[in-house]
Formats: sequence, structure tokens, C-alpha cells
Amino acid sequence: MNFTIQMIGVIEIIFINMYIFHKNVKRRYSLFLTLFVILIYTVILIGIGVNLIQGLGMYGNGNGLFTLLGFFYLLPFHFLYEGQTMRHFVVICSAWIYTLIVFSISMQCLHFDFSINPYLTVVICETLLFLCTYHYVDKFITHIYIYLLDSVEEKVQKYLEQASLSWFLLAFLINLHFVFDDNIFLKIATMIVISLTVIAHFQLIFDILQKRSEIGSLQKQVAKDALTQLGSRIEFHRRIDQLIAQKKPFYLIYLDLNNFKGINDQFGHLVGDEYLIVFARKLQSIANQNHVFRISGDEFIILDTDYHIEHILEKLCQIDFVLSSPSVSFRGVSYGWVEYPQDAKKADELIHIADQRMYVMKAKGGK
Repeated sequence: MNFTIQMIGVIEIIFINMYIFHKNVKRRYSLFLTLFVILIYTVILIGIGVNLIQGLGMYGNGNGLFTLLGFFYLLPFHFLYEGQTMRHFVVICSAWIYTLIVFSISMQCLHFDFSINPYLTVVICETLLFLCTYHYVDKFITHIYIYLLDSVEEKVQKYLEQASLSWFLLAFLINLHFVFDDNIFLKIATMIVISLTVIAHFQLIFDILQKRSEIGSLQKQVAKDALTQLGSRIEFHRRIDQLIAQKKPFYLIYLDLNNFKGINDQFGHLVGDEYLIVFARKLQSIANQNHVFRISGDEFIILDTDYHIEHILEKLCQIDFVLSSPSVSFRGVSYGWVEYPQDAKKADELIHIADQRMYVMKAKGGK
């Protein structure tokens, strides 16, 4: 009778583990074939496990050794499910950590006197804990744990794998402490695993922060035009979308250099680049440098949120410079401006209207 009750608890744990794994890893074959193979394998594994643990004289004391047999499922999973074995291993770890903790807590319920069969007490407590916690654990594993596993790069994945294994070993050793509290080797092993777990998690946090720093640095690079150091096209779209989302009024001034192609054709691209750099500096001197953008080769945009449109247009008309070597004088700029939200309420419409007005000015000879 006791053996039957124990097996009910074991099968319940195996079922929860298999279900978590099955939900988060894509199978290769039909559901019927997959379940059939796992069922046969489970019967064989339980038979071997029971005889082995009984042979060691450690059966029925709550040591949790059955959980170690769970890792032998990696063999059939390798053939039944898609993906790498290491990914299977990490998913199994997440499931066994959960079920081992539930089992360990259930075993501690024996300290309460419920006046019923102790094995039945464990199974009842185990079942109630699964019913109360599975929904939340399932959401965590699916939406956070598996998401991290599938989203981050290979180096960070390896730290996740190490962290998963160390957490499982830690849960397993703590459960053994409840059974063999006076074992000095168990205490040493537990402290070693705790140390390794702490190191693995700090290394994981360090890598994540480092990646975030690299992403932040990359975003800064992308936000700047490499040649002129003005805002880039990407940064312009981010900024205008932000202003529109905030419904903050602004002017958009679209600029195009006159006869810039002629400068490139006559003097070469190096001189053309210098011409663009000098012009960009002039724009920065007459408008907020955080609101000046280079959109393409010789096209620029100014976003005026301070309603200094008249001042900016006046200064644009006064731009003048001469490159020293070779001697190339400023050939003028054409521009068109629009006001948000009076002229249009969408970014592409604002750009289109300003662009059309700029071409009207260019047709008249520009500045």
C-alpha cells in the first residue's frame, strides 16, 4: 500500500516535469508516438530506479534521489524533440527545480501530526502545492525563462545553463540536508555549490549590464551622422515621432544644398565632405544642435520646438563661407518649412509638404 502511494507521488512529479518540457520544446513526431515512447521509458526507468535506490538502502527517506533519474530523459528527448540537447537540459533543470522544491516542502509536512498515513500526507501536500503554484511557475518558465533562453546570445546562454544547473544542485543538496543533517561532506558540498551559484549569477548580471552598455554606445553611434556629427536620419525619425506622440507643436525646416553635385564632380568627394562639415557647423550655430539632422547626402532638417522660426530663417539666409584649399565658396541652400499640427499631423506628410516647398524655392534659385 505504501509503495503504491509513493509511486503516485513519483508519477505526479514526472507528469509535471514532462508537461513543462513538452509545452516549451517542439516535438518531432506525433503526440501519440511521443507519449507512447515516454510511457515505456518511464516504466523502465522507475523499475531501475526503485531497485537501485533500494539496493543502496536509501529508499523512502525523502532524499530526492529519484529526481536525478529525471536527467536520463535527455536520451529519448534527443530523438523525440527538436533542438539541441543542452537546451533540453536547461528546460529539464527548470522543471526539476520546481518539482524538487515542492517535494522537499511536502516532506517537511511530516513534522505536523495529521494522524494519517505519512506517505499519503506527502502526496496530498504535494498535490495541493502543485495546484496552488503551477499556474504561476508555468507563466514564469514560458514567458521569462524560455524567453531569455531563446533571445540572448550564446555567451549569456551558457551562463543561464550554468545558473540552471547550480540552482538544481543547490535545491537537491538542501533537500538532502533535511535527511542527512549531520553529514559534514554534504555541508561542504552545499557551500561549494552556493558559492558557484553566486558567482554564476553575478557573472550573468555583469554580462547583461555589459551588453546593455554596448547597446547604449551603439545607439549613440547610430544617433549621430558619422561625417557631420549632426543627428542621423534614424535619430530624426525617433525625435519627430516623440514630438508628435507628445502633441508638442514644432516647425520642420527641410534644407537642400544648391549645386552640391557640381562641387563633388568638380573638386571630388573629399572637398564635398569638407563642404558638408562646414555647412553643418553653421547650422549648429543658428539652431539647437540637438534639433539639426543630416537626412541624406546634402539634405538636412531642423526641428524648431522653441518657435524661433523667423530667427532661424533669417540666419539661414546669412550663411556664407569659403573653403581655403581649393577655394570653394558657399553656393546657397534651398529650404521649405511646415508647422505641426497646422499643416499636417503625420511625420511623412510634414516631410512631403516641406520637401515640396523647398523645391519651389530651389526652382526660383534658392538662397
